[in-house]
Amino acid sequence: MILVFIFILSVYSADVFDYVDLFYGTENGGHMFPGITRPFGMAKVGIDVINSKYGDAYSGYALDGDINGISMMHESGTGGAPEYGVVSQLPFTGEFNNNEEITIGRTQQDVAKIGLYQISTTNVDIEFTASERSGFFKYNFKEDGAKILVNISHHLSAPSRPWWTQYFVNGSIDGELSGYTGYTTIKGGWGLQQPWTIYFCGKFNTNASNIISFQGSSQENDSHASSTTQDDSVGLVFEFDNDVFEIQSQVGISFISKEQACSNIDSQDDFYSLIEETKQAWNEEVFSKFEVETQNETLKSQFFTNLYGCHLIPSNRTGENPNWSVQPTYYDDFFTIWDTFRTLNPLINIINPVRGGEIIESLINIYKYDGWTPDGRSANQNGRVQGGTNSDIVMADAYIKNISIFGAEWQDAYSAMVKNAEIQPPYWYDPKAPDASTKQGRGALPDWLRYGYITRNYTRSVSRTIEYSYDDFALSVVAKGLGNEEDYEKYLDRSTNWQNIWNHDATASGKSYTGFVQPKNSDGSFNYTMYDPLSCFGCYWGDDEYEGKPIEYGWSVPFDIITLKEFIGDDETFIQRLDDMYELHGTKIADVGNEPSFNTPFLYNYVNQQFRTVELVRFIVDKFFQVGSGGLPGNSDGGAMQSWVIFALMGIYPIAGTTTYLISSPFIEHLKIKLDNGKDFEIKAHNLSSENIYIENIQVNNQYWNQNWVDHETLFTNGGSIDFFMTSEQKIWESGNEPPSPGHKTS
Repeated sequence: MILVFIFILSVYSADVFDYVDLFYGTENGGHMFPGITRPFGMAKVGIDVINSKYGDAYSGYALDGDINGISMMHESGTGGAPEYGVVSQLPFTGEFNNNEEITIGRTQQDVAKIGLYQISTTNVDIEFTASERSGFFKYNFKEDGAKILVNISHHLSAPSRPWWTQYFVNGSIDGELSGYTGYTTIKGGWGLQQPWTIYFCGKFNTNASNIISFQGSSQENDSHASSTTQDDSVGLVFEFDNDVFEIQSQVGISFISKEQACSNIDSQDDFYSLIEETKQAWNEEVFSKFEVETQNETLKSQFFTNLYGCHLIPSNRTGENPNWSVQPTYYDDFFTIWDTFRTLNPLINIINPVRGGEIIESLINIYKYDGWTPDGRSANQNGRVQGGTNSDIVMADAYIKNISIFGAEWQDAYSAMVKNAEIQPPYWYDPKAPDASTKQGRGALPDWLRYGYITRNYTRSVSRTIEYSYDDFALSVVAKGLGNEEDYEKYLDRSTNWQNIWNHDATASGKSYTGFVQPKNSDGSFNYTMYDPLSCFGCYWGDDEYEGKPIEYGWSVPFDIITLKEFIGDDETFIQRLDDMYELHGTKIADVGNEPSFNTPFLYNYVNQQFRTVELVRFIVDKFFQVGSGGLPGNSDGGAMQSWVIFALMGIYPIAGTTTYLISSPFIEHLKIKLDNGKDFEIKAHNLSSENIYIENIQVNNQYWNQNWVDHETLFTNGGSIDFFMTSEQKIWESGNEPPSPGHKTS
């Protein structure tokens, strides 16, 4: 007898929460946030840890170390350096001495489920949950002398990257026995933010008996504390009677005012009811849309855990921008669009088009009120463009997939895109890349407009050239849709500029083929100084390529693979070059933890060798994406990694800014997505097993299908289905047209 586990999630079932591992990706550089929040919630409540042997705690959390605060704001899965970790409480017992940092140690591993986080320490057990813009804490003290520390200077720091650390600027707190209000101003961080202020409002269900204020090394019995000294330690300690062993506290946050922070506290005053409301928010917006059947319990956890990780940032901060006189739709914490445009935003456009539309509205509003769309953004400020203005691709992807926007116009989106493409942003000094602004826009635009490529006068000349080309392709998509034929031709022509840095004669050590992207001088000659197509040297801000080797960036033109194939030569060479990218075939060039190679494993489809795509995608998933705290091969990058996994498990992959999905093969026997339009998208893998991973044939919408790609309208506009009929044998089943290259410009 074969025991088959079948799991189906419906709107009436919350069993899916048992399969979501909140500690997934918290180790090995994944930097995931395991605390409590709601989908795209502003409040992300979690612990902050110091003295961890695992290095800087980017999301606040680390497996070991000492807790020095439980704070209200975090980002998730980020590289660069930590942001936030502000508005903190810390319960403790014993004497308070501000000359020594107060920390608490855990007696066992933390426990976290959607809606509830639990910590055990020697003197107090801690539980907390969150609503949209507030947190709810429950402290159970094991001995008398209960105290709660509110240190308003608390924030995450970056000891290993001090040039990107945050600093406390100033702040103030006023307390009474039942609670407190105040503000904290912070500057710095990965985006080099100018000072920004967060307001807070805390309430206790039990009055304190005494309040101690502290600043620096001084302390006194007082209910007010403030400081204007950078990184001074300042705040209040609330002391409770010896017969008080349980304390509950609610904390609201706001960028607008203390009063709004108080109004942001959830009206639900029952701790456990708020947990259920948070779980329901996740179920209604995310998990109830999916029905999944699989025989593999581990795979089930992998799917739903990655799905959860796709809904943490950006943060919905509508009504919370202190710099705007009006408060339209607004999202913050894009960290960064460079990471998310390939897979996360296309996934959101399928499974949550309302959020997808709101993200576009937010990009438009940031352009209208701040002047430029962001690439990276935190604390209401743009900051750090790693390559191109890839918000252009996010907007094009939503536009071509008919994502609805309200309170904004597509013409405004296009105006923002044109500004990125035509106007150099004001200079903003970046010590890591002082050649041009990295705050917003295209810093290397003068070269782009003059030469049609970026020279080494600017850092990241190769990767910027590739990305500017993709961005201009995105402009051509929207221009065409808006009926602007002149702009369509202009930007389509500019999208071919990546070809200008393809050196047909360039060679790589140990490779029989020639032709790679390469830095180019202003006189049109190729620059051979410090050039190796198999190396990006530091792969960082001051190099020719950012987080990818030249050979990797050569594949990063998925809008124009026809031309790339012409440059490479024949199909056999195309296949050999793809094979050489991954250790499945004996060499390791591509970094699966960096986004420039997200598309690459699927490109065998362009030579109708889809079975090779299947082999490589499964190799990558099985080897590099595991379950558990170390399950990510690098930074989550705000959900970019998880969205890649979701598409891989479903068996389709989006080409961002187009309507094309490349077909691989599913890991799951049956999956159904309940689309917001009332229709369903369904995948069935017949005869799927660990051996039967290849496709015998497929049907799309119950019709025989001979192409290894499919378009968005066929699957999602009115619902759709793919039936995969699986086999254990490699097979070239596709006989139809190869995937389109909409950026290909014929002479």
